Amino acid sequence: MENLAGLGRRFFAYLVDWYIGALVTAFPVSAVSMKLFETVKNQNLLTFPAPWGLVAGGLGLAAAVLYYAAVPILVWRGQTLGKRWMKIKIADSSGGEASAGQLIIRQLAGIIILEGSLVSASTIWHQLVTILTGVNVVTALMYAGMAVSLVSAVLTLAGRRRAIHDRISGTVVVSCK
Repeated sequence: MENLAGLGRRFFAYLVDWYIGALVTAFPVSAVSMKLFETVKNQNLLTFPAPWGLVAGGLGLAAAVLYYAAVPILVWRGQTLGKRWMKIKIADSSGGEASAGQLIIRQLAGIIILEGSLVSASTIWHQLVTILTGVNVVTALMYAGMAVSLVSAVLTLAGRRRAIHDRISGTVVVSCK
């Protein structure tokens, strides 16, 4: 029988990862902002002159991928720093080790793109889509992400405590032994 992670530990791990992920994601954007505007206060890529919005957004998104995907794939299998601190990890749906593919789907497609409102990398993603398409999708994607995130949070209260990102990737969050 698998040892599902408690909701309290899972929530605290989320808070740690939200904070650290925001710092990691914002750092390259802040560096470009400092170069362009001599301040780190401007984090709105839509106000950066071309091509600097794409550059800053691409660097910020790359930093987010390193934290949210590369760390749990290459450094601590199935764990971000928050999950490691809380002694929980991402496992496959049977409780075994999650594959790199499952972690990429969960962390990037599920959390950053689909749920898309609860991590700062999602804001960068929304702004990049707007820059690339010329259609302002930031608000629409933010509200859609909030709705999906709310459903996802409710799903963690039932059964095996699997959020949408766990369900689409075939993963579950378990306590470490």
